[in-house]
Amino acid sequence: MSQIACSAAPSGRLPLLDTLRGVAALGVVLHHEAPLYGGPGLFSRAYLAVDFFFMLSGFVLTLAFEPKLRSGLNAADFMIRRVARLWPVLAVGVLIGAGWRLWFGATGQLWLLTLSGLMLVPLVRGPGGIFQINGPQWSLAYELLANAVHALVLARLNNRLLLVFVLACAGVLAWCAYVWGSVGLGDTGRNWWGGFARVGFGYGLGVWLGRQFAAGRAPVARIAAWAGALLLPLALFSLPWWPLGVVWGDLLAVFVVFPPALWCAAHVVLGGGALKIADGLGRLSYPAYAIHGPVLIWGASLAHSHGAQAGWIRPLTVAVVLGLAALLAISPLAHGIPVRRKG
Repeated sequence: MSQIACSAAPSGRLPLLDTLRGVAALGVVLHHEAPLYGGPGLFSRAYLAVDFFFMLSGFVLTLAFEPKLRSGLNAADFMIRRVARLWPVLAVGVLIGAGWRLWFGATGQLWLLTLSGLMLVPLVRGPGGIFQINGPQWSLAYELLANAVHALVLARLNNRLLLVFVLACAGVLAWCAYVWGSVGLGDTGRNWWGGFARVGFGYGLGVWLGRQFAAGRAPVARIAAWAGALLLPLALFSLPWWPLGVVWGDLLAVFVVFPPALWCAAHVVLGGGALKIADGLGRLSYPAYAIHGPVLIWGASLAHSHGAQAGWIRPLTVAVVLGLAALLAISPLAHGIPVRRKG
């Protein structure tokens, strides 16, 4: 058996990246679940999974679409595909959030907040979330913005200029983290502008890494690939215990740990049952991310209204998130809105 791992599965999928995406999505779910019941929980720094998602998006879309963008696919058609792919499941999350507000009588500005969510138009005002119906969708809005910049600008930059862009974003992100006390930026009216540096660095670096991967540069030995891939879950779940402050820990994870974790995971080939598990986790990740926020809030509201005797609602709510995500993953909504392909 060769000591060098193949760069992709025969199908073109990168299965361990699917696995890490699923694990990271679960970390985000648990990160948002714990504070609803009064504690930080074990996953208090799993907000950094968003930075990995940005890197992963840039990496995967570079492999899938940069050749097409360079051979005639225009930016408008590319963005139509992206919105059509993401919007249906996202809309389910928004409607769940609207349903929660109706159920508990929190109907102030409901139509405005619902339209904001469905149209992916942030409400940048005050200290609250920029998407109040479905808070976690803020990162999807930034990702779609990054997709547009990719099609219009990044795809036309050579690797050297792209790296300059990434380093500039890294500098701004480090400064923003110092000012605000963490890399957890972009989701509120107070720090929304920091999200541009966050997605610019993560997505831009993903594009650069994707180009290196497509060119076959720096293959990774199989054992090293597995070891490197494990850096992501280890960092996400152990970071609160690192002997570093929040800012330094966040920056170390995003700048030093996540890029090699992504690179190594891309070089791991899975087969048999492991491949099926990876595929399942990958398919589950986006629906779980898109709908978990309002489902968790709905469950927590029910638990608090019923008092201490309703402790069973907490694990049930997480189970509902995963169950609904699984149903969405196998539904036609997971494939997005059909569009006519031009390239």
